[in-house]
Amino acid sequence: MAFPENFLQELIERNDIVDVVGSYVRLTKKSGSNQFGLCPFHSEKTPSFSVSPDKQIYHCFGCGKGGDVFRFMMDKENLPFPDALQILASRAGIILPEKSDRSGGDGSSKQRSDERERLFAINEKFSEFFCKNRTSFPDSPAAKYLRDRGIPEEIAQRFKIGCAPDGWTAGLEFGRRCKFSDADMLKAGVIRFHEDSGRLFDQFRGRLMFTIENEHGRGVGFSGRTLEPKPQDGRKYVNTGDTPVFHKGHLLYALPLARQAMGRDRCAVLCEGQLDTIAFHRAGIQCAVAPLGTAFTPDQARILRRYTDRMVLAFDSDGAGQKAVLRAAEILLPLGVELKVMRIPGGKDPDELYRTSGPEALQEALANSVGWLEIVQEGLGTAFDMESASGRGRAAAYIANYLRLIPNPVELELSVRRTAEMLRVSEAAVSAELDRIRDQNDRRENFREERRQSTASSSKPARDPLHQELLGLLELAINSENAARKLAELLPEGEPSSDNPAGAALNIVIGAALNEEFSEAPGQINTMLLEHPDPDVSRVLMTHCDATDRVDEAVPAAFRNWRLAWVRRRKSELLQKLRQETDPDLRGKLLAEINAIR
Repeated sequence: MAFPENFLQELIERNDIVDVVGSYVRLTKKSGSNQFGLCPFHSEKTPSFSVSPDKQIYHCFGCGKGGDVFRFMMDKENLPFPDALQILASRAGIILPEKSDRSGGDGSSKQRSDERERLFAINEKFSEFFCKNRTSFPDSPAAKYLRDRGIPEEIAQRFKIGCAPDGWTAGLEFGRRCKFSDADMLKAGVIRFHEDSGRLFDQFRGRLMFTIENEHGRGVGFSGRTLEPKPQDGRKYVNTGDTPVFHKGHLLYALPLARQAMGRDRCAVLCEGQLDTIAFHRAGIQCAVAPLGTAFTPDQARILRRYTDRMVLAFDSDGAGQKAVLRAAEILLPLGVELKVMRIPGGKDPDELYRTSGPEALQEALANSVGWLEIVQEGLGTAFDMESASGRGRAAAYIANYLRLIPNPVELELSVRRTAEMLRVSEAAVSAELDRIRDQNDRRENFREERRQSTASSSKPARDPLHQELLGLLELAINSENAARKLAELLPEGEPSSDNPAGAALNIVIGAALNEEFSEAPGQINTMLLEHPDPDVSRVLMTHCDATDRVDEAVPAAFRNWRLAWVRRRKSELLQKLRQETDPDLRGKLLAEINAIR
Protein backbone atom coordinates (compact mmCIF):
# COMPACT_ATOMS: atom_id res chain seq x y z
CA MET A 1 0.00 0.00 0.00
CA ALA A 2 1.02 3.63 0.09
CA PHE A 3 2.15 3.49 3.74
CA PRO A 4 5.22 1.76 5.20
CA GLU A 5 4.62 -1.92 5.97
CA ASN A 6 5.98 -1.60 9.51
CA PHE A 7 3.46 1.18 10.21
CA LEU A 8 0.55 -0.91 8.89
CA GLN A 9 1.66 -3.84 11.02
CA GLU A 10 1.86 -1.64 14.12
CA LEU A 11 -1.61 -0.33 13.37
CA ILE A 12 -2.96 -3.89 13.21
CA GLU A 13 -1.25 -4.77 16.49
CA ARG A 14 -2.62 -1.66 18.22
CA ASN A 15 -6.17 -2.16 16.88
CA ASP A 16 -7.24 -5.64 17.92
CA ILE A 17 -10.01 -6.64 15.56
CA VAL A 18 -12.21 -7.94 18.36
CA ASP A 19 -12.08 -4.54 20.08
CA VAL A 20 -12.70 -2.60 16.86
CA VAL A 21 -15.56 -4.79 15.64
CA GLY A 22 -16.90 -4.98 19.20
CA SER A 23 -17.48 -1.22 19.20
CA TYR A 24 -20.07 -1.82 16.45
CA VAL A 25 -21.28 -5.38 17.05
CA ARG A 26 -22.10 -7.32 20.23
CA LEU A 27 -19.80 -10.34 20.04
CA THR A 28 -20.14 -13.57 22.02
CA LYS A 29 -18.10 -16.77 22.13
CA LYS A 30 -19.66 -20.02 20.99
CA SER A 31 -16.80 -22.47 20.79
CA GLY A 32 -13.11 -22.18 20.19
CA SER A 33 -11.54 -18.74 20.06
CA ASN A 34 -13.77 -17.18 17.39
CA GLN A 35 -16.49 -14.73 18.41
CA PHE A 36 -19.86 -14.27 16.72
CA GLY A 37 -22.47 -11.56 16.34
CA LEU A 38 -25.18 -10.21 14.05
CA CYS A 39 -23.65 -8.97 10.81
CA PRO A 40 -23.45 -5.15 10.61
CA PHE A 41 -23.59 -5.29 6.80
CA HIS A 42 -26.92 -7.07 6.29
CA SER A 43 -30.07 -7.88 8.24
CA GLU A 44 -30.07 -11.27 9.97
CA LYS A 45 -31.62 -12.91 13.00
CA THR A 46 -29.10 -15.70 13.64
CA PRO A 47 -25.47 -14.59 14.08
CA SER A 48 -23.34 -15.63 11.11
CA PHE A 49 -20.69 -12.92 11.49
CA SER A 50 -17.45 -14.42 12.82
CA VAL A 51 -14.33 -12.69 14.14
CA SER A 52 -11.05 -14.53 14.61
CA PRO A 53 -8.76 -13.01 17.28
CA ASP A 54 -6.02 -15.47 16.27
CA LYS A 55 -6.02 -14.50 12.58
CA GLN A 56 -7.20 -10.91 13.16
CA ILE A 57 -9.83 -11.24 10.41
CA TYR A 58 -13.61 -11.38 10.14
CA HIS A 59 -16.06 -13.06 7.78
CA CYS A 60 -19.84 -13.13 7.47
CA PHE A 61 -21.07 -16.52 6.31
CA GLY A 62 -24.36 -14.87 5.36
CA CYS A 63 -23.42 -11.99 3.04
CA GLY A 64 -19.79 -12.94 2.38
CA LYS A 65 -18.09 -9.75 3.53
CA GLY A 66 -14.74 -10.26 5.20
CA GLY A 67 -11.16 -9.13 5.62
CA ASP A 68 -8.92 -7.52 8.22
CA VAL A 69 -9.40 -4.51 10.48
CA PHE A 70 -8.68 -2.10 7.58
CA ARG A 71 -11.34 -3.68 5.36
CA PHE A 72 -13.86 -3.63 8.21
CA MET A 73 -13.37 0.08 8.84
CA MET A 74 -13.54 0.87 5.12
CA ASP A 75 -16.81 -1.03 4.67
CA LYS A 76 -18.46 0.01 7.92
CA GLU A 77 -17.73 3.72 7.63
CA ASN A 78 -17.82 3.84 3.82
CA LEU A 79 -14.29 5.22 3.70
CA PRO A 80 -11.32 4.96 1.36
CA PHE A 81 -8.22 3.24 2.73
CA PRO A 82 -6.34 6.41 3.84
CA ASP A 83 -9.32 7.66 5.87
CA ALA A 84 -9.81 4.25 7.48
CA LEU A 85 -6.15 4.38 8.48
CA GLN A 86 -6.65 7.83 9.95
CA ILE A 87 -9.47 6.61 12.20
CA LEU A 88 -7.51 3.55 13.34
CA ALA A 89 -4.40 5.65 13.94
CA SER A 90 -6.45 8.14 15.99
CA ARG A 91 -7.93 5.27 17.97
CA ALA A 92 -4.46 3.93 18.78
CA GLY A 93 -2.89 7.34 19.41
CA ILE A 94 -0.50 6.99 16.46
CA ILE A 95 0.50 9.78 14.07
CA LEU A 96 0.20 8.88 10.40
CA PRO A 97 3.57 8.87 8.59
CA GLU A 98 4.16 10.44 5.21
CA LYS A 99 2.94 8.20 2.41
CA SER A 100 5.42 6.59 0.07
CA ASP A 101 3.66 5.24 -2.99
CA ARG A 102 4.92 1.68 -3.32
CA SER A 103 1.63 0.08 -4.23
CA GLY A 104 2.46 -0.76 -7.81
CA GLY A 105 -1.29 -0.77 -8.47
CA ASP A 106 -3.33 0.88 -11.17
CA GLY A 107 -3.30 4.22 -9.38
CA SER A 108 -7.07 4.31 -8.83
CA SER A 109 -6.69 4.54 -5.04
CA LYS A 110 -4.16 7.35 -5.42
CA GLN A 111 -6.49 9.16 -7.82
CA ARG A 112 -9.34 8.95 -5.30
CA SER A 113 -7.04 10.12 -2.52
CA ASP A 114 -5.77 13.04 -4.63
CA GLU A 115 -9.34 14.02 -5.48
CA ARG A 116 -10.32 14.01 -1.81
CA GLU A 117 -7.32 16.17 -0.94
CA ARG A 118 -8.36 18.69 -3.60
CA LEU A 119 -11.89 18.79 -2.14
CA PHE A 120 -10.53 19.25 1.38
CA ALA A 121 -8.40 22.15 0.10
CA ILE A 122 -11.38 23.79 -1.62
CA ASN A 123 -13.58 23.56 1.48
CA GLU A 124 -10.86 24.88 3.76
CA LYS A 125 -10.06 27.81 1.46
CA PHE A 126 -13.74 28.68 1.10
CA SER A 127 -14.09 28.54 4.90
CA GLU A 128 -11.37 31.20 5.12
CA PHE A 129 -13.12 33.14 2.36
CA PHE A 130 -16.48 33.15 4.18
CA CYS A 131 -14.86 34.06 7.52
CA LYS A 132 -12.93 36.93 5.98
CA ASN A 133 -16.07 38.19 4.26
CA ARG A 134 -17.81 38.35 7.65
CA THR A 135 -15.02 40.22 9.41
CA SER A 136 -14.45 42.60 6.49
CA PHE A 137 -18.03 43.87 6.70
CA PRO A 138 -18.86 44.42 10.40
CA ASP A 139 -22.19 46.07 9.50
CA SER A 140 -23.35 43.20 7.31
CA PRO A 141 -26.51 41.25 8.20
CA ALA A 142 -24.36 38.27 9.22
CA ALA A 143 -22.19 40.26 11.61
CA LYS A 144 -25.29 41.95 13.07
CA TYR A 145 -27.02 38.59 13.48
CA LEU A 146 -24.09 37.17 15.47
CA ARG A 147 -24.01 40.27 17.69
CA ASP A 148 -27.76 39.97 18.31
CA ARG A 149 -27.25 36.34 19.32
CA GLY A 150 -24.44 37.37 21.68
CA ILE A 151 -21.76 35.35 19.88
CA PRO A 152 -18.35 37.01 20.36
CA GLU A 153 -15.59 37.09 17.75
CA GLU A 154 -13.48 34.50 19.57
CA ILE A 155 -16.34 31.95 19.32
CA ALA A 156 -17.03 32.83 15.68
CA GLN A 157 -13.37 32.17 14.87
CA ARG A 158 -13.19 28.94 16.87
CA PHE A 159 -16.25 27.53 15.11
CA LYS A 160 -15.26 29.05 11.74
CA ILE A 161 -18.50 30.97 11.22
CA GLY A 162 -18.54 33.15 8.13
CA CYS A 163 -20.83 34.71 5.60
CA ALA A 164 -21.33 34.08 1.89
CA PRO A 165 -21.37 37.25 -0.24
CA ASP A 166 -24.81 38.22 -1.50
CA GLY A 167 -23.85 37.88 -5.15
CA TRP A 168 -23.91 35.29 -7.88
CA THR A 169 -20.24 34.65 -8.69
CA ALA A 170 -18.06 36.01 -5.87
CA GLY A 171 -17.19 32.49 -4.69
CA LEU A 172 -16.63 31.23 -8.22
CA GLU A 173 -14.19 34.05 -8.94
CA PHE A 174 -12.40 33.49 -5.61
CA GLY A 175 -11.97 29.79 -6.38
CA ARG A 176 -10.57 30.53 -9.80
CA ARG A 177 -8.08 32.98 -8.27
CA CYS A 178 -7.00 30.11 -6.00
CA LYS A 179 -6.40 28.01 -9.14
CA PHE A 180 -9.22 25.55 -8.34
CA SER A 181 -10.81 24.00 -11.41
CA ASP A 182 -14.50 24.55 -12.09
CA ALA A 183 -14.96 20.76 -12.15
CA ASP A 184 -13.49 20.34 -8.67
CA MET A 185 -15.53 23.25 -7.28
CA LEU A 186 -18.68 21.69 -8.72
CA LYS A 187 -17.76 18.36 -7.14
CA ALA A 188 -17.08 20.09 -3.79
CA GLY A 189 -20.53 21.68 -3.95
CA VAL A 190 -19.44 25.33 -3.58
CA ILE A 191 -20.72 26.29 -7.05
CA ARG A 192 -23.61 25.10 -9.20
CA PHE A 193 -24.42 24.77 -12.88
CA HIS A 194 -27.58 26.40 -14.26
CA GLU A 195 -28.89 24.08 -16.98
CA ASP A 196 -31.05 26.66 -18.74
CA SER A 197 -28.42 29.40 -19.02
CA GLY A 198 -25.38 27.13 -19.05
CA ARG A 199 -23.68 29.36 -16.48
CA LEU A 200 -21.90 28.62 -13.22
CA PHE A 201 -22.93 30.43 -10.04
CA ASP A 202 -22.36 30.25 -6.27
CA GLN A 203 -24.16 27.60 -4.23
CA PHE A 204 -24.32 29.82 -1.12
CA ARG A 205 -25.36 33.49 -1.35
CA GLY A 206 -26.03 35.91 1.50
CA ARG A 207 -26.18 33.18 4.15
CA LEU A 208 -24.48 32.78 7.53
CA MET A 209 -21.99 29.99 6.92
CA PHE A 210 -21.09 27.23 9.39
CA THR A 211 -18.01 25.23 8.36
CA ILE A 212 -18.55 21.48 8.63
CA GLU A 213 -15.49 19.38 9.45
CA ASN A 214 -15.02 15.64 9.53
CA GLU A 215 -13.92 13.66 12.56
CA HIS A 216 -10.31 14.71 12.03
CA GLY A 217 -10.90 18.43 11.60
CA ARG A 218 -10.74 18.56 7.80
CA GLY A 219 -13.17 20.92 6.09
CA VAL A 220 -15.72 18.89 4.09
CA GLY A 221 -18.67 21.23 3.50
CA PHE A 222 -20.97 23.93 4.80
CA SER A 223 -24.32 24.62 6.37
CA GLY A 224 -25.73 27.99 5.34
CA ARG A 225 -28.43 29.70 7.43
CA THR A 226 -30.68 32.26 5.81
CA LEU A 227 -30.68 35.79 7.23
CA GLU A 228 -34.04 36.61 5.65
CA PRO A 229 -37.24 36.36 7.74
CA LYS A 230 -38.94 34.58 4.84
CA PRO A 231 -36.42 33.11 2.39
CA GLN A 232 -37.57 32.94 -1.22
CA ASP A 233 -36.86 29.25 -1.53
CA GLY A 234 -38.40 28.52 1.89
CA ARG A 235 -35.26 26.87 3.23
CA LYS A 236 -33.89 28.07 6.56
CA TYR A 237 -30.71 26.02 6.12
CA VAL A 238 -28.90 24.87 2.97
CA ASN A 239 -26.26 22.17 3.34
CA THR A 240 -23.57 20.99 0.96
CA GLY A 241 -24.92 18.14 -1.14
CA ASP A 242 -23.36 14.67 -1.10
CA THR A 243 -19.76 14.70 -2.31
CA PRO A 244 -16.86 12.25 -2.02
CA VAL A 245 -16.01 13.88 1.35
CA PHE A 246 -19.44 15.05 2.58
CA HIS A 247 -22.31 12.78 3.61
CA LYS A 248 -24.75 14.41 6.03
CA GLY A 249 -25.67 11.20 7.78
CA HIS A 250 -22.02 10.40 8.57
CA LEU A 251 -21.08 13.78 10.06
CA LEU A 252 -21.69 15.59 13.34
CA TYR A 253 -21.27 19.33 13.79
CA ALA A 254 -18.37 20.28 16.14
CA LEU A 255 -17.17 16.68 16.57
CA PRO A 256 -13.46 17.63 16.18
CA LEU A 257 -13.90 20.15 19.02
CA ALA A 258 -15.92 17.76 21.18
CA ARG A 259 -14.35 14.32 20.88
CA GLN A 260 -11.61 14.84 23.47
CA ALA A 261 -14.15 16.14 25.98
CA MET A 262 -16.37 13.12 25.29
CA GLY A 263 -13.57 10.80 26.30
CA ARG A 264 -12.60 12.92 29.29
CA ASP A 265 -16.15 13.46 30.61
CA ARG A 266 -17.45 10.05 29.48
CA CYS A 267 -20.48 11.79 28.00
CA ALA A 268 -21.80 13.21 24.74
CA VAL A 269 -24.55 15.83 24.44
CA LEU A 270 -26.57 15.62 21.23
CA CYS A 271 -28.28 18.87 20.17
CA GLU A 272 -30.61 19.76 17.32
CA GLY A 273 -28.54 22.46 15.64
CA GLN A 274 -25.34 24.46 15.39
CA LEU A 275 -26.33 27.37 17.64
CA ASP A 276 -27.45 25.02 20.42
CA THR A 277 -24.12 23.21 20.16
CA ILE A 278 -22.20 26.47 20.36
CA ALA A 279 -24.22 27.49 23.44
CA PHE A 280 -23.13 24.32 25.27
CA HIS A 281 -19.48 24.89 24.38
CA ARG A 282 -19.70 28.48 25.61
CA ALA A 283 -21.16 27.17 28.88
CA GLY A 284 -18.11 24.96 29.37
CA ILE A 285 -19.90 21.77 28.20
CA GLN A 286 -17.56 20.92 25.35
CA CYS A 287 -18.85 17.43 24.58
CA ALA A 288 -21.81 18.76 22.55
CA VAL A 289 -22.44 17.95 18.87
CA ALA A 290 -25.38 18.06 16.45
CA PRO A 291 -26.62 16.32 13.28
CA LEU A 292 -26.69 18.44 10.13
CA GLY A 293 -30.30 19.51 9.76
CA THR A 294 -31.53 15.96 9.33
CA ALA A 295 -32.73 13.08 11.48
CA PHE A 296 -30.15 11.41 13.72
CA THR A 297 -28.73 8.36 11.91
CA PRO A 298 -27.32 4.97 13.00
CA ASP A 299 -23.96 5.94 11.48
CA GLN A 300 -23.81 9.06 13.66
CA ALA A 301 -24.76 6.96 16.69
CA ARG A 302 -21.92 4.52 16.06
CA ILE A 303 -19.45 7.39 15.70
CA LEU A 304 -20.48 8.72 19.12
CA ARG A 305 -20.38 5.25 20.64
CA ARG A 306 -16.68 5.03 19.80
CA TYR A 307 -16.05 7.85 22.27
CA THR A 308 -18.51 7.23 25.08
CA ASP A 309 -21.37 5.02 26.31
CA ARG A 310 -23.22 7.87 28.09
CA MET A 311 -25.33 10.30 26.06
CA VAL A 312 -27.75 13.13 26.77
CA LEU A 313 -30.33 14.28 24.22
CA ALA A 314 -30.77 18.07 24.35
CA PHE A 315 -33.55 18.48 21.80
CA ASP A 316 -36.23 21.16 21.75
CA SER A 317 -39.17 20.66 24.13
CA ASP A 318 -41.83 20.94 21.41
CA GLY A 319 -43.64 18.02 19.83
CA ALA A 320 -41.10 17.63 17.03
CA GLY A 321 -38.28 17.59 19.57
CA GLN A 322 -39.95 14.86 21.63
CA LYS A 323 -40.47 12.73 18.51
CA ALA A 324 -36.79 13.20 17.72
CA VAL A 325 -35.94 11.96 21.23
CA LEU A 326 -37.89 8.75 20.67
CA ARG A 327 -36.33 8.19 17.23
CA ALA A 328 -32.85 8.67 18.70
CA ALA A 329 -33.66 6.26 21.55
CA GLU A 330 -34.54 3.55 19.02
CA ILE A 331 -31.10 3.97 17.46
CA LEU A 332 -29.02 4.37 20.62
CA LEU A 333 -30.52 1.80 23.01
CA PRO A 334 -29.32 -1.29 21.06
CA LEU A 335 -25.76 0.07 21.32
CA GLY A 336 -25.84 -0.32 25.10
CA VAL A 337 -25.83 3.43 25.73
CA GLU A 338 -26.80 4.98 29.07
CA LEU A 339 -29.31 7.43 27.65
CA LYS A 340 -30.74 10.54 29.32
CA VAL A 341 -32.85 13.46 28.14
CA MET A 342 -32.36 17.08 29.12
CA ARG A 343 -35.45 19.04 30.13
CA ILE A 344 -35.27 22.73 29.27
CA PRO A 345 -37.37 25.03 31.47
CA GLY A 346 -40.09 27.06 29.80
CA GLY A 347 -39.94 25.16 26.51
CA LYS A 348 -36.80 26.99 25.47
CA ASP A 349 -34.03 25.59 23.31
CA PRO A 350 -30.45 25.41 24.72
CA ASP A 351 -29.31 28.54 22.86
CA GLU A 352 -32.23 30.59 24.17
CA LEU A 353 -31.70 29.28 27.73
CA TYR A 354 -28.02 30.25 27.57
CA ARG A 355 -28.78 33.76 26.25
CA THR A 356 -31.56 34.52 28.73
CA SER A 357 -30.30 32.77 31.87
CA GLY A 358 -26.56 32.25 31.43
CA PRO A 359 -24.22 29.25 31.45
CA GLU A 360 -25.24 28.16 34.98
CA ALA A 361 -28.81 27.55 33.83
CA LEU A 362 -27.62 25.33 31.00
CA GLN A 363 -25.28 23.44 33.32
CA GLU A 364 -28.10 22.92 35.84
CA ALA A 365 -30.50 21.70 33.17
CA LEU A 366 -27.90 19.19 32.01
CA ALA A 367 -27.27 17.99 35.56
CA ASN A 368 -31.03 17.43 36.01
CA SER A 369 -31.39 15.27 32.90
CA VAL A 370 -33.77 12.34 33.31
CA GLY A 371 -33.72 8.80 31.98
CA TRP A 372 -35.15 8.16 28.54
CA LEU A 373 -37.85 5.88 30.00
CA GLU A 374 -39.30 8.75 31.98
CA ILE A 375 -39.78 10.74 28.77
CA VAL A 376 -41.52 7.78 27.11
CA GLN A 377 -43.81 7.35 30.12
CA GLU A 378 -44.67 11.06 30.31
CA GLY A 379 -46.31 10.95 26.90
CA LEU A 380 -48.58 8.01 27.68
CA GLY A 381 -51.33 10.09 29.29
CA THR A 382 -52.08 11.96 26.08
CA ALA A 383 -51.73 8.93 23.80
CA PHE A 384 -53.66 6.32 25.81
CA ASP A 385 -56.59 6.11 28.21
CA MET A 386 -54.62 5.23 31.32
CA GLU A 387 -57.80 4.74 33.37
CA SER A 388 -58.95 1.77 31.30
CA ALA A 389 -57.46 -1.72 31.21
CA SER A 390 -57.27 -1.74 27.41
CA GLY A 391 -55.59 1.67 27.38
CA ARG A 392 -52.93 0.53 29.82
CA GLY A 393 -52.49 -2.65 27.79
CA ARG A 394 -51.76 -0.64 24.67
CA ALA A 395 -49.42 1.58 26.69
CA ALA A 396 -47.56 -1.53 27.88
CA ALA A 397 -47.14 -2.68 24.27
CA TYR A 398 -45.88 0.76 23.31
CA ILE A 399 -43.23 0.79 26.04
CA ALA A 400 -42.27 -2.84 25.37
CA ASN A 401 -41.23 -1.84 21.85
CA TYR A 402 -38.50 0.27 23.49
CA LEU A 403 -37.67 -2.18 26.28
CA ARG A 404 -36.89 -4.92 23.76
CA LEU A 405 -34.01 -2.79 22.47
CA ILE A 406 -32.11 -2.82 25.80
CA PRO A 407 -29.19 -5.28 25.63
CA ASN A 408 -28.11 -5.07 29.29
CA PRO A 409 -30.13 -7.54 31.44
CA VAL A 410 -29.78 -5.50 34.66
CA GLU A 411 -30.94 -2.28 33.00
CA LEU A 412 -33.78 -4.20 31.36
CA GLU A 413 -34.97 -5.67 34.66
CA LEU A 414 -34.97 -2.26 36.35
CA SER A 415 -36.81 -0.72 33.40
CA VAL A 416 -39.45 -3.46 33.53
CA ARG A 417 -39.89 -2.78 37.25
CA ARG A 418 -40.34 0.98 36.73
CA THR A 419 -42.80 0.36 33.90
CA ALA A 420 -44.85 -2.00 36.06
CA GLU A 421 -45.02 0.59 38.84
CA MET A 422 -46.11 3.31 36.46
CA LEU A 423 -48.82 1.14 34.81
CA ARG A 424 -49.92 -0.26 38.19
CA VAL A 425 -49.52 -3.84 37.03
CA SER A 426 -47.22 -6.70 37.98
CA GLU A 427 -43.70 -7.08 36.64
CA ALA A 428 -44.76 -10.48 35.29
CA ALA A 429 -47.44 -8.81 33.16
CA VAL A 430 -44.92 -6.35 31.68
CA SER A 431 -42.43 -9.19 31.06
CA ALA A 432 -45.15 -11.24 29.34
CA GLU A 433 -46.01 -8.29 27.09
CA LEU A 434 -42.30 -7.81 26.37
CA ASP A 435 -42.02 -11.48 25.34
CA ARG A 436 -45.06 -11.10 23.06
CA ILE A 437 -43.59 -8.03 21.36
CA ARG A 438 -40.24 -9.80 20.95
CA ASP A 439 -41.91 -12.85 19.39
CA GLN A 440 -43.89 -10.60 17.07
CA ASN A 441 -40.78 -8.77 15.95
CA ASP A 442 -38.85 -12.04 15.63
CA ARG A 443 -41.50 -13.43 13.29
CA ARG A 444 -41.37 -10.28 11.17
CA GLU A 445 -37.59 -10.37 11.06
CA ASN A 446 -37.54 -14.08 10.21
CA PHE A 447 -40.02 -13.47 7.41
CA ARG A 448 -37.88 -10.66 6.00
CA GLU A 449 -34.74 -12.80 6.28
CA GLU A 450 -36.38 -15.80 4.59
CA ARG A 451 -37.66 -13.57 1.80
CA ARG A 452 -34.21 -11.99 1.41
CA GLN A 453 -32.49 -15.37 1.28
CA SER A 454 -35.09 -16.73 -1.13
CA THR A 455 -34.60 -13.74 -3.43
CA ALA A 456 -30.82 -14.01 -3.14
CA SER A 457 -30.74 -17.75 -3.88
CA SER A 458 -33.12 -17.45 -6.84
CA SER A 459 -30.96 -14.75 -8.41
CA LYS A 460 -27.63 -16.34 -7.49
CA PRO A 461 -25.71 -17.70 -10.50
CA ALA A 462 -24.79 -21.37 -10.59
CA ARG A 463 -21.52 -22.25 -8.87
CA ASP A 464 -18.56 -22.50 -11.22
CA PRO A 465 -17.02 -25.98 -10.70
CA LEU A 466 -13.51 -24.79 -11.60
CA HIS A 467 -13.77 -21.92 -9.13
CA GLN A 468 -14.96 -24.30 -6.41
CA GLU A 469 -12.04 -26.67 -6.98
CA LEU A 470 -9.64 -23.72 -6.96
CA LEU A 471 -11.00 -22.70 -3.57
CA GLY A 472 -10.36 -26.25 -2.38
CA LEU A 473 -6.71 -25.94 -3.39
CA LEU A 474 -6.49 -22.57 -1.63
CA GLU A 475 -7.96 -24.01 1.56
CA LEU A 476 -5.35 -26.77 1.64
CA ALA A 477 -2.50 -24.41 0.82
CA ILE A 478 -3.38 -21.71 3.36
CA ASN A 479 -3.55 -24.31 6.14
CA SER A 480 -0.39 -26.27 5.27
CA GLU A 481 2.95 -25.01 4.03
CA ASN A 482 3.76 -28.54 2.84
CA ALA A 483 0.54 -28.60 0.78
CA ALA A 484 1.45 -25.27 -0.80
CA ARG A 485 4.86 -26.60 -1.80
CA LYS A 486 3.37 -29.76 -3.33
CA LEU A 487 0.89 -27.71 -5.33
CA ALA A 488 3.78 -25.64 -6.68
CA GLU A 489 5.17 -28.87 -8.17
CA LEU A 490 1.84 -30.10 -9.57
CA LEU A 491 0.31 -26.98 -11.07
CA PRO A 492 1.31 -26.24 -14.69
CA GLU A 493 3.10 -23.02 -15.53
CA GLY A 494 0.71 -20.08 -15.72
CA GLU A 495 -1.92 -21.78 -13.59
CA PRO A 496 -3.87 -20.78 -11.70
CA SER A 497 -4.45 -17.46 -13.39
CA SER A 498 -4.23 -14.38 -11.16
CA ASP A 499 -7.09 -12.76 -13.08
CA ASN A 500 -9.48 -13.64 -10.24
CA PRO A 501 -9.01 -13.22 -6.45
CA ALA A 502 -8.98 -16.96 -5.72
CA GLY A 503 -6.20 -17.63 -8.22
CA ALA A 504 -4.27 -14.58 -7.05
CA ALA A 505 -4.60 -15.71 -3.42
CA LEU A 506 -3.34 -19.22 -4.23
CA ASN A 507 -0.35 -17.79 -6.08
CA ILE A 508 0.41 -15.59 -3.05
CA VAL A 509 0.38 -18.62 -0.72
CA ILE A 510 2.53 -20.74 -3.02
CA GLY A 511 5.01 -17.90 -3.55
CA ALA A 512 5.22 -17.26 0.19
CA ALA A 513 5.85 -20.96 0.88
CA LEU A 514 8.62 -21.18 -1.72
CA ASN A 515 10.25 -18.00 -0.37
CA GLU A 516 10.20 -19.17 3.27
CA GLU A 517 7.58 -16.50 4.07
CA PHE A 518 4.54 -18.75 4.55
CA SER A 519 3.41 -17.04 7.76
CA GLU A 520 3.07 -13.74 5.90
CA ALA A 521 0.66 -15.10 3.28
CA PRO A 522 -2.61 -14.32 5.14
CA GLY A 523 -1.54 -10.70 5.61
CA GLN A 524 -0.60 -10.41 1.93
CA ILE A 525 -3.98 -11.84 0.92
CA ASN A 526 -5.76 -9.38 3.21
CA THR A 527 -3.85 -6.56 1.52
CA MET A 528 -5.08 -7.86 -1.83
CA LEU A 529 -8.66 -8.02 -0.52
CA LEU A 530 -8.52 -4.31 0.36
CA GLU A 531 -8.51 -3.54 -3.36
CA HIS A 532 -10.43 -6.62 -4.56
CA PRO A 533 -12.87 -7.89 -1.91
CA ASP A 534 -14.00 -11.46 -2.50
CA PRO A 535 -16.40 -13.35 -0.19
CA ASP A 536 -15.11 -16.80 -1.17
CA VAL A 537 -11.47 -15.98 -0.44
CA SER A 538 -12.50 -14.30 2.80
CA ARG A 539 -14.41 -17.42 3.85
CA VAL A 540 -11.44 -19.68 3.10
CA LEU A 541 -9.16 -17.45 5.19
CA MET A 542 -11.55 -17.80 8.13
CA THR A 543 -11.98 -21.58 7.72
CA HIS A 544 -9.52 -23.86 9.50
CA CYS A 545 -8.81 -27.36 8.25
CA ASP A 546 -5.99 -29.46 9.66
CA ALA A 547 -4.45 -30.82 6.48
CA THR A 548 -1.04 -31.60 8.00
CA ASP A 549 -1.63 -35.35 8.44
CA ARG A 550 -3.23 -35.97 5.04
CA VAL A 551 -1.25 -33.85 2.63
CA ASP A 552 0.03 -36.84 0.67
CA GLU A 553 -3.52 -37.98 -0.13
CA ALA A 554 -5.45 -34.70 -0.04
CA VAL A 555 -3.27 -32.63 -2.35
CA PRO A 556 -3.14 -35.07 -5.29
CA ALA A 557 -6.89 -35.71 -4.96
CA ALA A 558 -7.72 -32.00 -4.88
CA PHE A 559 -5.36 -31.37 -7.78
CA ARG A 560 -7.03 -34.12 -9.86
CA ASN A 561 -10.45 -32.58 -9.22
CA TRP A 562 -9.17 -29.14 -10.17
CA ARG A 563 -7.46 -30.53 -13.30
CA LEU A 564 -10.65 -32.31 -14.40
CA ALA A 565 -12.67 -29.09 -13.97
CA TRP A 566 -9.96 -27.13 -15.79
CA VAL A 567 -9.97 -29.60 -18.74
CA ARG A 568 -13.75 -29.38 -19.04
CA ARG A 569 -13.64 -25.59 -18.93
CA ARG A 570 -10.83 -25.35 -21.47
CA LYS A 571 -12.48 -27.78 -23.91
CA SER A 572 -15.76 -25.92 -23.60
CA GLU A 573 -14.04 -22.62 -24.42
CA LEU A 574 -12.26 -24.11 -27.44
CA LEU A 575 -15.42 -25.81 -28.73
CA GLN A 576 -17.22 -22.49 -28.53
CA LYS A 577 -14.47 -20.92 -30.64
CA LEU A 578 -14.62 -23.83 -33.06
CA ARG A 579 -18.35 -23.32 -33.66
CA GLN A 580 -17.76 -19.68 -34.55
CA GLU A 581 -14.62 -20.20 -36.67
CA THR A 582 -14.97 -20.49 -40.48
CA ASP A 583 -11.31 -20.52 -41.53
CA PRO A 584 -10.30 -24.19 -42.24
CA ASP A 585 -6.71 -23.74 -41.04
CA LEU A 586 -7.75 -22.16 -37.74
CA ARG A 587 -10.44 -24.82 -37.25
CA GLY A 588 -7.78 -27.47 -37.70
CA LYS A 589 -5.55 -25.87 -35.09
CA LEU A 590 -8.44 -25.65 -32.63
CA LEU A 591 -9.29 -29.33 -33.17
CA ALA A 592 -5.67 -30.30 -32.59
CA GLU A 593 -5.55 -28.28 -29.36
CA ILE A 594 -8.81 -29.89 -28.16
CA ASN A 595 -7.48 -33.41 -28.85
CA ALA A 596 -4.21 -32.62 -27.09
CA ILE A 597 -5.91 -31.69 -23.81
CA ARG A 598 -5.84 -34.59 -21.32
